[in-house]
Amino acid sequence: MANNTRFTTEELVGRFEDRRDVKNLMGKYVVSILLKREPTMFETFWSKKDDICLGVNEGYYQGAAAIKDYYKTIDKYTVATRDLMVKLFPKETAGKTPEQLYGIGPFEDRSINNAVIEIAADGKTARGMWSVIGNVTDVTVRGPVSHWVCGTIAADLIRENDKWKIWHLLYLEDVKSPTGHNWSEGKNPYPELPEFAPLAAISLPQPNVKKVVRERYSVNRPFTKLPRIPEPYDTFAETFSYGI
Repeated sequence: MANNTRFTTEELVGRFEDRRDVKNLMGKYVVSILLKREPTMFETFWSKKDDICLGVNEGYYQGAAAIKDYYKTIDKYTVATRDLMVKLFPKETAGKTPEQLYGIGPFEDRSINNAVIEIAADGKTARGMWSVIGNVTDVTVRGPVSHWVCGTIAADLIRENDKWKIWHLLYLEDVKSPTGHNWSEGKNPYPELPEFAPLAAISLPQPNVKKVVRERYSVNRPFTKLPRIPEPYDTFAETFSYGI
């Protein structure tokens, strides 16, 4: 296991900078979701390794093609939402270009905190875990709906060309519930609205590795442990993975 007493002062400073850079990387990742930057997120944040994966409650998007398709579909939905909002609110959107209106409607505010970050002793990989609390407004077939969101982000990162990149990422929700309603029921109480029906044509692709990674909270869910908390380690080969 990694032991900081073996590092020189210069090496300890480098490890501090690595922790800072990992923390900043994941902060930029969630801010990019807020700013609807899905078209550039793969190139900006992800490793070039073949075994990259994005894990969500329902399974894993494994490999570059699956992860790119995930972001591409979100981008497609963002464009469809923009076009629908322009149609429904012509006065409010008049005079603005499609580029200026990109991202209108949704508001995905997820804050990450309680960071636990470990840098491998060899400096080649890192691991982090964060709690997630947010208020997320989605434009859906029920119109704009705000949700409380509580969950966890956990990630393996790898150094490539002297920059940290995401290798394996888990985004697991415990709660996503409409605000003002019983969050333990896991139900959406609002009716579908005909003017928002065109959005039903676009849905996220299913994970290409289907697996219940984490059940969302319900009154019937048994006690469920969080993902394993990062621990000091020397090399990635000796430790666990957040990937498949």
